[in-house]
Amino acid sequence: RFAITFLAFLLVLYPFIFLDNPYLIHLGALAAIFAIMALGLNITLGFCGLLDVGFAVYFGAGAYTSSQLAVHFDVSFWIGLPLGGLMAAFFGFIVAWPALRVHDHYLALVTLGYGLIINLLHRNLTFLTNGTDGVINIPPPAIGDWDFVQPITVGEFEFPFQMNFYFLALVLAGLTIFISMRLRDSNLGRQWEAIREEEIAAKCFGINVSRFKIIAFSTGAFFGGIGGATFAHMIGFVHPDNFVLLTSIMILAMVIIGGMGNIFGVVLGAVALTLIPERLREFEDLRMLLFGVCLVLIMIYRPQGLFPSSRRRRELQADKINDLIKKSGRDDAESPGTADEVKT
Repeated sequence: RFAITFLAFLLVLYPFIFLDNPYLIHLGALAAIFAIMALGLNITLGFCGLLDVGFAVYFGAGAYTSSQLAVHFDVSFWIGLPLGGLMAAFFGFIVAWPALRVHDHYLALVTLGYGLIINLLHRNLTFLTNGTDGVINIPPPAIGDWDFVQPITVGEFEFPFQMNFYFLALVLAGLTIFISMRLRDSNLGRQWEAIREEEIAAKCFGINVSRFKIIAFSTGAFFGGIGGATFAHMIGFVHPDNFVLLTSIMILAMVIIGGMGNIFGVVLGAVALTLIPERLREFEDLRMLLFGVCLVLIMIYRPQGLFPSSRRRRELQADKINDLIKKSGRDDAESPGTADEVKT
């Protein structure tokens, strides 16, 4: 609790430290938005064990829904935000229904194809998305007559408007963390974990696997839509290139590297994978190469992620023990020599 409180204090203090560098404050807001989406994918993948490689679909659904409502119908951001999340949840329901028949890497292929199809629709359904022209002049969030692109002036001090978006994204990320924790510790979260661990055993215990998979897809997609809506109104412009396969892979990498199932590990993974590419921007020609090498090294030496959940850590330790037993040709876990091998 002390560590979490200290971290929250640092996050609140962060924009005040970089008042003279609004770009770093903007990056902080962007990291918080990606943390929201990574937490959404963590519900689908980390809690329920469903590998979704097309998460950018929900990101785009929330962004396009909220932005088009604001541009064409003058709908407030505060209304478009939940509507964007609900539209993304609907897309999650659509992908979940046919995906119930497949598992593991076949599920990944289904969601991959789904993401590619939706991105093509983004480019060709011009009456909905404006095609490759994108949606422009998206209004920022506003409270009364004051909107978020106006700096806050307190006495002689003027704070950059990027702080407004930073704290908005930080509050939404905090709410997402709270909801994720409540879901993880609820009866619903335990049933998701049962499905993740062993689907057949979960069915034997009376869990409606199909129903809970659909709920997991839709719930995770909802937070993807929330992140997309916030992103659209912060940037003021959305384009199909924002929702390509690389975006889905980046969000997936945030969850895996941070530690599947570990809420705070996923948040730290999102922050790291948002800031590291920017720090490597000065090496423009080698940026993606260096970034890829870092990811490969992490997957080799820390396959459980940088901050794995305690349950995930126990699972990996059990897998190692079973592998050692199989290699030694012994089926009995208590046979002589097993403890020494595990220790080694």
